[in-house]
Amino acid sequence: MDAVANHCRVGSDDRLRIRWPVPLPGGRRVVLRHRSSGAVRPARLADDRCSAEVGVGDLAPGIWEPVIETGGAGDTGGTGCPLLTDDPGFSLEELRAYADVPRDRAVRVARTRAGHVRLRVRQVAPHAEVEAVHPHDGEIEIVGRLAYTGPRPEESAHLVAAARQGKAAVAGEARLDGTGFRGRLDVEAFAAAEPALWDLWLDVGDVHARLGTWLDDAPGKRGKLSYPRQVAAPGGREMAVRPYYTERDQLAISCRPVGDDGT
Repeated sequence: MDAVANHCRVGSDDRLRIRWPVPLPGGRRVVLRHRSSGAVRPARLADDRCSAEVGVGDLAPGIWEPVIETGGAGDTGGTGCPLLTDDPGFSLEELRAYADVPRDRAVRVARTRAGHVRLRVRQVAPHAEVEAVHPHDGEIEIVGRLAYTGPRPEESAHLVAAARQGKAAVAGEARLDGTGFRGRLDVEAFAAAEPALWDLWLDVGDVHARLGTWLDDAPGKRGKLSYPRQVAAPGGREMAVRPYYTERDQLAISCRPVGDDGT
C-alpha cells in the first residue's frame, strides 16, 4: 500500500506535521533521513495512525527525506519507501508567518515530480522581503516585511541605496509595523548622482537587511518582472530611474542617461 499524505507542512513552531486520509498500516513508522550523513530522526505517530509529528528546528542543514519504514527500529535502518504526498507543502501566507519568527535556520517542504517529500534545511540571515514596488510621482515606494528577525516596533528604520561601484548612497524614510515595512526613495536623488546601479537595504537598529523577494517560491524574476522608469533632470541632464530584479532576485535601482537606461 502506498500511503499518500494529504497534509505535509512545517509550521512556524518548527514542527513537521503529516496527515493521511486513512490510517498508516500497522508495523510502519515515519523517519527523516539526512541524505548526506545518513542521520535519522523518528517521527511520533498518533494513536489513530492518521498523523505524525516531529520537531525539525534543530536538524542539520541539507536535504532530509521522510521515509515510511517497515521493520527494524526507527534509528537502525529498516527497509522503507519515500513518503508520498499530494500537498504542495506550503502557502504564501504560511511562509510569511514562518519568516515572521526570529530564526537562523529555515526548513521548507518540497515535493518532487514523483510526489516524494523533501525537507530542505538551510542557514538564514535577516532580509527585507519585498512584496510590492510602486514607482510613481517621483518616488519609488516599497512595501514588504522583515524576515527572520521578529517584530522590532521600537526601532527606527531607513531605506538605503548603495552604489554598486564607489561609496555613494541615497537614503529614504521607512516605517515599521511589527515586521511589516513601507519605505520611499526619491527619484531625483538618484538622478542627481552619477549614473549607477544601486543595491537596496533596510536598516533597522543593528539589522542591515538586503531587499529581495525569496519567500514566494518563484525564482528568476529578472526578465520576467519589470517596472516603469521615471525620468528626472535635476541638473538639466535627463536620467531614467527604475527598479529591477537582479539574477539573485534582489531588488535594485538602475539610473542611466535617457537613451542608455538598459540594466
